Amino acid sequence: MVQINKAKHWLDLKKLILILATLCVFTSLLNALFSSYQVQKQVMVKDTLEANRAYAAKLADVTDLFLQSVLMQLKASSDTIASQLDDPELVDNELKQMLTRTHSFDSIVLVNVEGEIIGAQPSSLGVVGTTLINEAETSPLRKQAPFIVGPFTSPAGNLMVSPTHPMFDNKGNFAGFIAAGIYLKGDNILGRLLANHHHQDKTYVYVTGPNGKLIYHHDDHRIGQDVTKNEVVESLLSKISGSAQIINTQGVEMLAGYASVPTSGWGVVAQRPLEVTMSQLSNTMQHVLKTTIPFTVFLLICVLGLGTLIAKPLWRLAKLSEQVEDGRNIDFPHVSTWYYEAAWLYQAMRSSVKNLGAQIQRFDDERKQDQLTHLFNRRGMEKWLESAYEQRTPFSIIALDIDHFKKVNDTYGHDIGDIVIQKLAELMRTNAREQDHLCRSGGEEFLMFLPHVDINKAANIAERLRACTAETQFDEAGHITISLGISHWPLCSDDLHHALKLADRSLYQAKANGRNRVEHAVLANHNVA
Repeated sequence: MVQINKAKHWLDLKKLILILATLCVFTSLLNALFSSYQVQKQVMVKDTLEANRAYAAKLADVTDLFLQSVLMQLKASSDTIASQLDDPELVDNELKQMLTRTHSFDSIVLVNVEGEIIGAQPSSLGVVGTTLINEAETSPLRKQAPFIVGPFTSPAGNLMVSPTHPMFDNKGNFAGFIAAGIYLKGDNILGRLLANHHHQDKTYVYVTGPNGKLIYHHDDHRIGQDVTKNEVVESLLSKISGSAQIINTQGVEMLAGYASVPTSGWGVVAQRPLEVTMSQLSNTMQHVLKTTIPFTVFLLICVLGLGTLIAKPLWRLAKLSEQVEDGRNIDFPHVSTWYYEAAWLYQAMRSSVKNLGAQIQRFDDERKQDQLTHLFNRRGMEKWLESAYEQRTPFSIIALDIDHFKKVNDTYGHDIGDIVIQKLAELMRTNAREQDHLCRSGGEEFLMFLPHVDINKAANIAERLRACTAETQFDEAGHITISLGISHWPLCSDDLHHALKLADRSLYQAKANGRNRVEHAVLANHNVA
């Protein structure tokens, strides 16, 4: 009989299986967590980049409209002043009126064809009689067209940009230009427009000029700094809009969205430190890990127990092999059992990981869905509204409510009330298109969002649903009625929340007018601004 030194071979089959099983559990768990982390990271980075791109584009559009508005104001005044150049008092009064009737800019000057400042407000600037000499200040004399100069330092010592508009006399001869001064370190509409934004997550905005220098930054000390080495700024200098994950000139990794301003050649950048996004992801993964640990511990205990059961018959086979003394082959029936158990363990682990991923997906779907009706809940509704608003997709809104629903619950019980709600949800689906968004906003209240449907068609749909509901037998509850209110975004209101309120008000009007009817937002609220 062959003798084996057990002290030398301390790792028996039972220990080996237990070690391998433990490693498999932890490896699968770590792989699932790592994969989830990578997927969530990609999603969060992508969503942040898109949000910043959309926000930068929105700010660029608003800034462009502001600059066009300033140029239009200058054009109107230049036409007035051109006919009054021989009367300094009238010119000065016009400049004063321009400065006092708008807060779009901080100062205004009038320059003749020789480049001499012949009028300025406020008068405290003390620049009247000064002749412009540097290239930036005199560029409007050469262009003789609407033009935004800067950034540059004015004769009064202010760092500024200057929208300008040429003046022509009655004969069409160039007579100089009028220039509005927007101080880059001043308190004006442009500064407030760029400084006040809805993000409270360390996202900030900066603006670059056509020469790649900062003309707006939340840190005033950085205004005027050259940032052309930033790859986002390089794209903006080529008038390219988009988003990118970059390292800025301060060495900080950023998620940046950027857009150009056509009128001025400026670039607007909205960016957020990657570290902030990753900190949110870390919090999410910690929460996932905490919820996974109990299940993992339970699974590990099961695996360890199964490992013991697997090792026990094989240990018995090993004991049987010790009885072999004549070299004959012995049939070990339990070898087949060993492979079966090993395969089963593998399948159990793979199934567990798969179930974990499916559970996470199911939880995500359940967060957006009402469990009783399988319509979208408020979370799903808000997600859809956010997408529709960003894409500027027009849609009609139908707000509906079951009339006297409390009476149904009180008379027949909440179980029948739930059946009524479920059947009404089915009627809503029947009367809606596949692309329509149906929500249960609470209790017996529902919302229908109809993309690319005008308010008149929405009224027809609402009336059809009302009539269909009134004709339908709701089991024990009998017949019920609904009241509906209709609104449209953006035709009824460009403010999304206001458009929703208009639908609610129309619903309340339908209730007030006797229920079982449809009220039109425009008719019910025709005096609403």
